[in-house]
Amino acid sequence: MAHMPSSPAGQPLGRGRIVLTRRGLCTVLAEEGNSLVLCPIHEAPALTHRADIPLTWRDELILGLKQNAVVRAIPFLKQRQAVTPQPASLSAFTLTQLRLRTHRELQVNALESDKLPFFSGRHARNRLHATHVS
Repeated sequence: MAHMPSSPAGQPLGRGRIVLTRRGLCTVLAEEGNSLVLCPIHEAPALTHRADIPLTWRDELILGLKQNAVVRAIPFLKQRQAVTPQPASLSAFTLTQLRLRTHRELQVNALESDKLPFFSGRHARNRLHATHVS
């Protein structure tokens, strides 16, 4: 797939907008300046994760995905220039579920990280803050 230029920096993509990255399809959870908070979309993953939210049949149809596709509520940061906006968005229902599950997942990760030793690689400064998904 060719990587096309992204939208201008001043033009907001909006929550729920689908974008293409090197990792594949993702959805925008939040925008902050030149950074985007994204959650990955997986087509029928072999293994499920507690942070997986099944896409509605409407979302699967619009995105052209197989049955059992999920959006994983594990956010990561990406620069706006590194994504290609797609002409689709998640449904309001799925986006609401994603925001709630992401908030919960960040809380659980914070509890787990506090119990892990410092050398575990999951240090607090690498975590996204809950304000990104509120």
